[in-house]
Amino acid sequence: MPLETPLRYLLVLWFLWLFALHKEQVIPIVLKAWPLFLLPVFGLISVLWSPYMGAAVRSGALYLLTPLVAVIIITRYDISTILRCMFFAGVMAIIVCVPFYDTMPYGGPYPQKNYFAQQMLFVALLSLMILLNEKSWPWTRLLAALIFPIALIFMLRAPSATALVFAAVGIAGLFAVKFVWVSVSKVRHLRSIIFILGASVILLVAMIVLNQTNQTYLTDFLGALGKDTTFTGRTHIWSAGRLAAEENPIIGLGLEGFWNPANGAAQSINEMDFKPYGTKLTFHNAYLEVRVHLGYIGLGLYFLLWAWCGYRLFRQFFQESSLEMSALLIFGAIVFISTFTESMAWASFNTPLNLLYLGALATLSPIRRTYIGKAPVYVNSKAGYA
Repeated sequence: MPLETPLRYLLVLWFLWLFALHKEQVIPIVLKAWPLFLLPVFGLISVLWSPYMGAAVRSGALYLLTPLVAVIIITRYDISTILRCMFFAGVMAIIVCVPFYDTMPYGGPYPQKNYFAQQMLFVALLSLMILLNEKSWPWTRLLAALIFPIALIFMLRAPSATALVFAAVGIAGLFAVKFVWVSVSKVRHLRSIIFILGASVILLVAMIVLNQTNQTYLTDFLGALGKDTTFTGRTHIWSAGRLAAEENPIIGLGLEGFWNPANGAAQSINEMDFKPYGTKLTFHNAYLEVRVHLGYIGLGLYFLLWAWCGYRLFRQFFQESSLEMSALLIFGAIVFISTFTESMAWASFNTPLNLLYLGALATLSPIRRTYIGKAPVYVNSKAGYA
């Protein structure tokens, strides 16, 4: 879009101004959310050994600003308002995408099809959440009912098996929360029993599958989605990533140390993947991305970040059985599963990462609104007051 980059920098400056203006509220939450900042800070330090310092400084600043902006947003709004705003952003994304209907299989207005499908996936899930939420404004629910099928159709236009699976899981999860989980939460200890039984069933199925040495479930599943066991060539990229990680296993190559037009190894992957020279790819694996650029130290900090986010999401989910908290847990689960086949969870300012951070910070917001119910209002026309 025209002036997209300057507008982004202006927005970042605006958030920094908000930080200075409300530092008394922001800094305590930053201290409570310290696991979110350790990895970005280490990434910023890695500019000292990155072979491409200029690019590394820019990336490091963006990685650090991503959780900081999430904290600033949480200090100003409650999570319901934030999710509603993200839904409106999704509506605008749908409007922008409409003229690109014919090119959606190649990404439409986005850089590539996987990223386009990912954006439409979260627009669809946010729309469904608004639609199912009885506390939402009636007109927003009507708008969500319109946007939800459109976002799904747009997502299906991009041949992304990952987005298709996540859409099925996310939609089933939201329906289960709305029509089953909320009712179950009214019975004491029943949620914990169901959760334990569900986890036991998953472990039992995993044991049965793993003990069948000649099973072809994964191959059959990928085949049904039109994919192969190389995950559309990802295994070759993973092999190259493991080789790159061995160059500096402890502290990594530094931010931007691998994906650079001047790096011959990165351009060899472009050739193998039939991409134009200079294309900035990813390893399609967030853990490998962190390990290559920040080594085992960075990987340890990344595990800590995920442990903290997971703990927060599950704790909030069990403490408050609202549709918003349940949706945030589902969004976080989708982002976590995607870390094994995509790198979107190791990036800056993308929709999944924003939802993950905002979800983990949800109950730290000083602005808490509780829906109690509707109160009848009686008007005394003679006295002239309500």
